[in-house]
Amino acid sequence: MSEASTPPEGYGAKLRRFLGIGDAHAPVTLTLLGICVAVAVAELFSQRIGAALLYAPVLGEDQPYRFLGSAFLHSGFWHLVFNMYALWLVGSVLEPAIGHLRFLGIYILSAVGGNIAVLLTADPSGQSWITATVGTSGAVFGVFGALFILVRQFGTNTTSLIVVIVVNLLLGFVPGMNISWQSHVGGLVVGGLLMALMMIGRESLTPIRRRIRDIVVYVVAAGVLVGLYFWGYR
Repeated sequence: MSEASTPPEGYGAKLRRFLGIGDAHAPVTLTLLGICVAVAVAELFSQRIGAALLYAPVLGEDQPYRFLGSAFLHSGFWHLVFNMYALWLVGSVLEPAIGHLRFLGIYILSAVGGNIAVLLTADPSGQSWITATVGTSGAVFGVFGALFILVRQFGTNTTSLIVVIVVNLLLGFVPGMNISWQSHVGGLVVGGLLMALMMIGRESLTPIRRRIRDIVVYVVAAGVLVGLYFWGYR
């Protein structure tokens, strides 16, 4: 009697095995989805919520919490649906693979990094200084970038993932789409760099040294973003 064939191991399982993480759930992703939906529902009853969280360079200097708060706002139903679908699609694979706190760190720093990119490319004397940005796009591109680095780590074909990233990036340059390409690029760079730094020499480190090194990576990245914040408002 021939032995039953073993199903091929998916990305998530391979990544979890490589990183020594067994949890296959994505509670952080689900929580972020829930917060975004809850904020959208709350906005139906009070527009003050949106006004308090949206980000524009003119507002960020005195109210820096907007750099992250705007990541939970959306400009409409379909904007919310597309972003939440993208977040679930990537988060349900990436979070179990790298761990809950690592995933949350990438999400938060990518969201802030996206708005930092908006700040650094805005003209203080032009319309871009007062133009508001909302949505999880910067954070979503950050987790896309992190997933890309992980998939590349295993020598897997990344063509389909590259196509998805490039197509979505190009949409930001289409006239009339009102999409912040700066936020997309900023989030993508932050997420990709964070994961790339955590992958350097990972196999040669003990689990405790991996955790310490990952914490250092996040702290340094946060410090760089704070520095860019002050640079942007110099």
